[in-house]
Amino acid sequence: MARNKSRTLKQNNYVKSGIVIFALLMGICLTLYVATRPVSTQSHATSPLSLCGNVGTPPPIQHVIVVMMENRSYNAVVGSTNAPFQTSLTSSCGVGTAMFSATHTSAANYLAISAGVYPSTSPPGCGSVKGCSDTSNNIYNQLTSAGLTWRGYMESMLSACNPKSTDGVYKIGHNPIIFYSNIPSALCQTNDVGVNNLTAQTGAFWNDLQNQTLPSFSLISPNEGDDGEGSGTAAQNEQVADTWLQNFISTVQQSNSYQAGNTLILITYDEGTGADTTVGEDCTNQNLDMPVTNGVSAHQDSCHVPFFVVYPYTKAGISDGTFFDHYSITKTIEDIFGLPYLAHASDTQTTSLLNHFGLTLGTATPTINATPPTTSPTVAITQPTNGTTVSGTLSLSGTVND
Repeated sequence: MARNKSRTLKQNNYVKSGIVIFALLMGICLTLYVATRPVSTQSHATSPLSLCGNVGTPPPIQHVIVVMMENRSYNAVVGSTNAPFQTSLTSSCGVGTAMFSATHTSAANYLAISAGVYPSTSPPGCGSVKGCSDTSNNIYNQLTSAGLTWRGYMESMLSACNPKSTDGVYKIGHNPIIFYSNIPSALCQTNDVGVNNLTAQTGAFWNDLQNQTLPSFSLISPNEGDDGEGSGTAAQNEQVADTWLQNFISTVQQSNSYQAGNTLILITYDEGTGADTTVGEDCTNQNLDMPVTNGVSAHQDSCHVPFFVVYPYTKAGISDGTFFDHYSITKTIEDIFGLPYLAHASDTQTTSLLNHFGLTLGTATPTINATPPTTSPTVAITQPTNGTTVSGTLSLSGTVND
């Protein structure tokens, strides 16, 4: 009877020991799983990002979109009953109240932003690619050399890298890419693309937005019917442009690219209008441009253009009266992507948009595999040894490898 009782106690000890060891092993494996399980370094919002004014730590800016509108001075847009959406951006996103173009007329300003300088042939206008051919280094080549990407999305351009205007629709003077003789033809054909409607959820631009294949830098050029240069009255053209811009921004905001929080949109006009307008005018003369009072430049109001910053982490309603010009846009793109300054982007007076409007370089985010590991860790118990009868409080030793 005593022998049976001893056997029963020993079996109970085996059972207890097995339970304890099993529990400890489960604890080790659970700890390992939690410690090695991939963890996202970015918080995932429970609701879509607002256009601007979101809180939190911004990820690095990976995409810059520059939208070029046409032929309006600042005070003709901001506060105008014909431009309610753009006026609303002054309270919902960011507005630069002292942004100035480079010169007059259109084509020269597109080239100025692209290269930090414009060729002397461009202010009178660019009726042909040969007439404004430019050998200047430019943002497009800089990005290519740095292993980064770019694209021009030209509304209503009938074929890629098209060197001929379409009357009343696509205008080559609004497509600076085609004038740079140092951009290889094959690259131009690939990256300078036509889009039927830039506000629609179809076409090359929307596909890149939604698939998150948007390039580092995008130039957006609406057609002449949408950019403010239409065939209607000034008021009608302004209304059409404002509606187009509202639809465009809404399309971008809904996309996966914007919702990732890493996409910056800069909206500017090529030039303004006014009594001081002169072909080739130096619109970057700060002594003449400033001060700006009640939305009007001191001497060169035709150079003073609307400028809006749309970025998820720009504080809603921020108004910045720093003197900026089109070369500030060039410099900002180069700052964000670590490129050397081109031409006037390096001028002392040229102020980058970084550290304004909540724009920073951010902190690089490591890439982490989002799939949990499928191989289990190995656990080897060294104490107590296999087959040993144990009882009471146990000291467990072992090794774990993953």
